[in-house]
Amino acid sequence: MTPFLIPIALQAVAMLVDEGVFHRRRGLPRWERIGHPLDTLTFVACLVWLLAGGNRHGYLALAVGSTIFVFKDEPIHAQLCSRGEHLLHVALFALHPLVLWAFTRVPHGVLVGQLAVTLAFLAYQIVYWNVVRRPRREVNNRWYAALGDRWYRASDTPIALLRAESRHRNPWIADAIGPQPRRVLDLGCGAGFLSNYLAARGHQVHGLDADAESLEVARAYDVTAAVAYQRGDACALPFADASFDVVCAMDLLEHVEDPARLVAEAARVLAPGGTFFFHTFNQTWLAKLIVIDGVRVFVKNTPKDLHVLRLFIPPRDLTTMCSTAGLAVSELLGSRPRFRWPLWRMLLTREVGDDFAFTFTKSTALGYTGYARKVDSSSRSDHVDA
Repeated sequence: MTPFLIPIALQAVAMLVDEGVFHRRRGLPRWERIGHPLDTLTFVACLVWLLAGGNRHGYLALAVGSTIFVFKDEPIHAQLCSRGEHLLHVALFALHPLVLWAFTRVPHGVLVGQLAVTLAFLAYQIVYWNVVRRPRREVNNRWYAALGDRWYRASDTPIALLRAESRHRNPWIADAIGPQPRRVLDLGCGAGFLSNYLAARGHQVHGLDADAESLEVARAYDVTAAVAYQRGDACALPFADASFDVVCAMDLLEHVEDPARLVAEAARVLAPGGTFFFHTFNQTWLAKLIVIDGVRVFVKNTPKDLHVLRLFIPPRDLTTMCSTAGLAVSELLGSRPRFRWPLWRMLLTREVGDDFAFTFTKSTALGYTGYARKVDSSSRSDHVDA
């Protein structure tokens, strides 16, 4: 009996190394998180067949199927695995049929113990890799680069919703800034919906975005040819302190991993008394239902992970970020689509017309827009000293 336990023990050690070292070091993509438990299920099927007293031909078919099935992940392994993990997989592939053969030579008690261990390992694979270590969803910021002229013209894409939001918010922002020309920084400016609008009203505008292709579209639609567009990171701004009177972050905060850092950078480049404008989405079930699930279902060509719920920001959290950065929130307004024919038409056609519109509302359960003023620390200090 003892020689037959050797391949079983070797396989157990190799699997512990594979799982405990290599898998945890590199993480598992989705297919492996699904595929590895399936491998284990084929192993369980072989053990159950033997314990149930199944015939040899049935066991042989299950064993051959299991041996072939474990090779399905090799296209992924070829791209992701290190040399050491590849060598370990070779050993596991060689051991797999030997172990299945050994099971036909060991006592019933060993099979029962092996089945219990295998079922426990299966439960671990499912829970650990699909619940505990489930990868975070990453927002799809790459999608914007391929839009080109569709930024301004397409109705069969969620970018038409962004145009509608801009038509709604831009006049409100311009009114809040006032008629006097200001130094404005538009973060995550995209194709320039806000930047070009404010430049046409006489403001000195800088537009910053991480996507060079979108910036080219923004320049092409800048009728003033006055906006200074440049590529950059909104969380590490290439501007000196107090460089701007206004900083805008519209539909941007939910696209970065560290919104608090972005808010801090915006506050840094704002002059005392300057204004920080923002629009983002609340982290609620309603926002998920409408902004994420609803848009995916009812607007054509919506890419996967255009938005992800974990990056949505409750208003209280954004207020705290602003306060920490020396910004005092002055106004906060909810926003939602207008319940008129263009909305119902979109639900029927999955296209967004130029008459689609948004409106402000008291509820911030969906999305919200607002602005904060930079506290003049010198004035505050003078007041305290007095």
